[in-house]
Amino acid sequence: MKKQLTRLSTFLLLGLTLLTANTFVSCSNDDNVPYSIPTPRGSVASVTFDEVTIDPALNNAGASYRWINNATQEVLSTQSVFKYTFNTPGTYSLVLSEQQGSSYNYYTYTVVVGKSYNYNYVTLDLSSFNLSDGEDRQGGKIWKDTYTSNVLFKSQIFTFAHTAEKSWNYWDGFTVSNIKDNATHSNDGSSNGWLDSQWGAMPKGGVKGEGTPYVVGYWGYYMKDWQADETIFDEKQYSNWIKIGDKTDSYNAVSVSLANHPWPYWGNLNGDGFATKFEKGDYFTITIKGVDKNNKVKSNSITHYLADYRGDKLIMSKEWEKIDISSLGEVSYIFFQLDSTDELPGFGPNTAVYFCVDALTVDKIEKK
Repeated sequence: MKKQLTRLSTFLLLGLTLLTANTFVSCSNDDNVPYSIPTPRGSVASVTFDEVTIDPALNNAGASYRWINNATQEVLSTQSVFKYTFNTPGTYSLVLSEQQGSSYNYYTYTVVVGKSYNYNYVTLDLSSFNLSDGEDRQGGKIWKDTYTSNVLFKSQIFTFAHTAEKSWNYWDGFTVSNIKDNATHSNDGSSNGWLDSQWGAMPKGGVKGEGTPYVVGYWGYYMKDWQADETIFDEKQYSNWIKIGDKTDSYNAVSVSLANHPWPYWGNLNGDGFATKFEKGDYFTITIKGVDKNNKVKSNSITHYLADYRGDKLIMSKEWEKIDISSLGEVSYIFFQLDSTDELPGFGPNTAVYFCVDALTVDKIEKK
């Protein structure tokens, strides 16, 4: 009997896949070691990224608990009430071990995890973007290649438009910043202070909080978008595009977070030498367009008001605003264009054409 107990107890320690048979409670030198048959306690349905809670209603004083993934032997929890998030769909066999002194009880559960609606989502996350070697500006940093020609920056599956000419002190497209400054820099009524202070965001950081990285966009419309073929997309003809993935995968648009940049925000509120103070009827908008896998510009678009004085008061947010762009469908690029009622015909907006972007989200299309 001792040999049989030792052999089966060893199997128990090596792998709980044997729990479909009798499971022994403990190993000792006593032939009368108690054992228990695992007790099935039912099945739980969940989806990926949602927390699963299983309360076995045991709560025996002095007992210790272990929730074990029966397939991998990983201990998922040591609490009496199981709380866990499964990020991969599938059927999971769990074993709850309850120990009181030298006595054990075992309970089995099945968790069936389906795919949540956002299982294949990819969201821009700049928290790991390296700004340690960036240029020091306004008490923070900007991407080191902001003024370097022929360089793009990437994060995850996203590639961002960028043009620069250092000798002209010029850039357009996108750059990355973690600057918290959202104050006005036109205290004298001019725009002179803004060229050295064009890196902020009204929320003082990205969607993850103050001082976290975010993307700053500047719309270089004059030599690009205004000259572009409006039906066929070409990276060289558009200023503010984001490429999504590559030709091996396809993605549907989901959402993007936008925020006001301090320069147009304060210019719309007070004027800045170029821009005039907004009056009733004025607005400043950003339009988001999509490009299909054949490089054709989609006919539909989404327009968001960064500043809106069509009503009785000027509405401008200081926070990030999440914009639903799912109507664009499958996209290989999205791009942004701006419009303002404060403009000179033939010359473009007087409003400073800056904006801030974060948390672009797309849904990877599963291959059949």
